[in-house]
Amino acid sequence: MVNWVKRSAALAAAGGIVMALAGTASAQAVNPFPSLIGAWSGKGTARIEGGKNEKLSCKGYYSGTGGSEMKLNIICANNSTKVDLRSQLKYANGRVTGTWEERTFNQTGTISGSADESKLRLNIGGGALNGLLSVSFSGSKQSVSLSTQGSALKGVNISFARNG
Repeated sequence: MVNWVKRSAALAAAGGIVMALAGTASAQAVNPFPSLIGAWSGKGTARIEGGKNEKLSCKGYYSGTGGSEMKLNIICANNSTKVDLRSQLKYANGRVTGTWEERTFNQTGTISGSADESKLRLNIGGGALNGLLSVSFSGSKQSVSLSTQGSALKGVNISFARNG
């Protein structure tokens, strides 16, 4: 009886270890950067201080080797407004860190957040500015949403399609 109890306990413990290892393997984050590398274009809207909305034509360029580092450059413009967002990002185990700059509104800062195979959720900050940058993507479609506080640029929403 004692051997049966010990054997059952050992089997249960082994099963628990196998389940825990399987859970760890399936919970491993997938690097999203390779899915984003390339050129994108689309339309967007900028929200400017004072409640003004501007329709924009946008281009996005994501460059890198598809490894743990990526450069992002999004330029949106119309006759009266231009948004020029650039960033350098690093990915490790589901976390993203990096730096960013917006050249038209003269803002710079840091980025930190999380990522999975279909979305980047990033906090941006620098000086008096803070905000959220979200990039959702699937196949040849991408949605970018930026909301900020502390700048004349209050936010940008963009719908992108992959070029070529």
